[in-house]
Amino acid sequence: MLTSFLPSAYVAAKAPACANAACTAITLGTGDPLNGIIVAGRNSPYGRAVYAFDKTNIQPRIGVTWDPNATGKTFYRASYGVYYDQALVGIFEQNSFTNPPYVTNAETDALPREYSYEPELGLRAGDDGLDLALKILRDAPLHLTDDGLLICEVGEAEQALAKLLPELPLAWVEFKVGQMGVFVAERHDLVTHNKRIRKLADARP
Repeated sequence: MLTSFLPSAYVAAKAPACANAACTAITLGTGDPLNGIIVAGRNSPYGRAVYAFDKTNIQPRIGVTWDPNATGKTFYRASYGVYYDQALVGIFEQNSFTNPPYVTNAETDALPREYSYEPELGLRAGDDGLDLALKILRDAPLHLTDDGLLICEVGEAEQALAKLLPELPLAWVEFKVGQMGVFVAERHDLVTHNKRIRKLADARP
């Protein structure tokens, strides 16, 4: 199973190549189809795993299942065995792309009625549209590799974010067509300014 990406194993020469000058056509089969993708038990440096984990953190388990009323409606359950506490597979990324909700409260309240059928969590993002984006900025370093990038869209909340965190280096992506409001942040900058980011994010609901 394809499970992870190893930046050190990626080789640009083995990636699919542009077949024309405009790069509107891609030539496939130009190299290793894995090209940085780790497959457990095949090309992983960790053998049958895709990352190094501690095998000594063992916890015993024991338990039973009991239906006190013999009705099949209420069960008390437990189990037994040995549990190894380890990190989740696939939570570390070189680059993370995200498009969180960034509609302000005022804009959400003013939307036409048909938007009421959409989950509010997919739209509403606080008074300035940054409630979720700030939490992503706060937590992204936990899921990125050391040289990882966070690419995030905040739409019209771009100016509000730049005003809130003027000290945070953000590279704003410019498009020839379409809406702006997409930034790129480097992990080490998110770590450097995490104290300020965390204070802002933790103050949000």
